[in-house]
Amino acid sequence: MLKHHLAWYNALFALFALSSSAVFAQGTRQVDDQWVASAAGGAVHQFSANLSDGSGDLSVTRGFLSGGMGYAWSRDSSVSVSLGIGTTDYDFSSGALIDGRKPWGRVRDYRLSVPVRFAPTEKMSVIVIPSIRTHAESGASLHDGRTEGMLGGFSWKFSDTLSIGPGFGWFSDVGDESNVFPILLVDWKITESVSLSTGRGLAASQGPGLSLNYELDQNWTLGLTARYEKTRFSLKEREGRSAGVGEDSSMPLYIVASYSPWPMTSMTALAGVDIGGTMSLEDGNGQRIAKTDIDTAMVFGFTFQSRF
Repeated sequence: MLKHHLAWYNALFALFALSSSAVFAQGTRQVDDQWVASAAGGAVHQFSANLSDGSGDLSVTRGFLSGGMGYAWSRDSSVSVSLGIGTTDYDFSSGALIDGRKPWGRVRDYRLSVPVRFAPTEKMSVIVIPSIRTHAESGASLHDGRTEGMLGGFSWKFSDTLSIGPGFGWFSDVGDESNVFPILLVDWKITESVSLSTGRGLAASQGPGLSLNYELDQNWTLGLTARYEKTRFSLKEREGRSAGVGEDSSMPLYIVASYSPWPMTSMTALAGVDIGGTMSLEDGNGQRIAKTDIDTAMVFGFTFQSRF
């Protein structure tokens, strides 16, 4: 079944500058004909929040680490390979159940992506990112949690301060679904200090958001981010029941502060809330068994990224 999700709800806000630079529309600072390595990582903790069915509460801790290597022919043309690994620990309170079933625990995330950038003309920039991902609970089949997908689009340089264009994301989904969503590719320097740009999510999240940033000086940047997050993962067999599919969705709203000790390296602290959270459970045939809402939860975290 095909589902459509808007990844840029009310684009006045910006989402997930956890990766701090706009992956789609950023001006690359690479030197021509050069190998470039990258590393990124971080952790985010969602504090305890009540489940709407009254069965208990839930806290979530996410962590990830990735590395990549690529080659840049010019500032606008490059190809790279990125590998990543992450975990999400769902800590349900004692006795917490979803439809009378014991919820899941730790979910693993493995990713391989190949970002490609090129410029057909002086004013047009194109990016394509095919990827393979696996989202599976510890003890569940990695094959059942495998998905493939692609992010792609182009932006047009209208001036030295504005590049904008359309894009899309498509991913096969755990449980024989497909996820298609539009993307806004934008790199807009509104003033000398204020900018609006496309930004990535954390680790396993699908699709970019937007990031509204204010540069305090050459080293410090404040930002406001917002996005729609959805992750689906395969579950292990338990309590005599066959394996199924779990789904976690929410809309994070974060304030971020980034520090760049040197070019192309940043460390980011974030604080905010996850709103509109839901958890759902499906059986092995893709039929929804249960769904519960999660109260608004406080979130704190830290991430870093570097290119060298």
